[in-house]
Amino acid sequence: MADAKIYVQVNKFAVKDIFDAKYKAKAITVMQKAAENAVKGKLTTDAPKEKGAKGWSLDGSLVSLSPDKAGKKLEAKVSMSISTWPGKSIKAMPSGTAAMAIPSADKVDSGDVEAVAEAAVESAMKSATKYMETNAP
Repeated sequence: MADAKIYVQVNKFAVKDIFDAKYKAKAITVMQKAAENAVKGKLTTDAPKEKGAKGWSLDGSLVSLSPDKAGKKLEAKVSMSISTWPGKSIKAMPSGTAAMAIPSADKVDSGDVEAVAEAAVESAMKSATKYMETNAP
């Protein structure tokens, strides 16, 4: 069973601070999907059927997403926690950031918000997947 994949339970992301609440639900969906897509490979989101199986649990939060003070960049910061599954003992806390140029703070649209939230999760998932692939749960 050398090709057995390590299970990762991706929990629903939280949003701590976003500049406009109307983008919150879509940001959660995009972040969730980005984290699940990053888990492909040696890891899987398919729950194990064996009794006593072990894996990882991944929690994430959008710490902040807003235009910078000058209104020229949209910035996002994400933090995550990797804990054992089913035991919930925290083992790692990766984080990621992303930014993109915008014309002005009042011209931000949902596509911009989704792109920067997704990029921040992808940034955090680089170290998260590496940790989960190289360490036993």
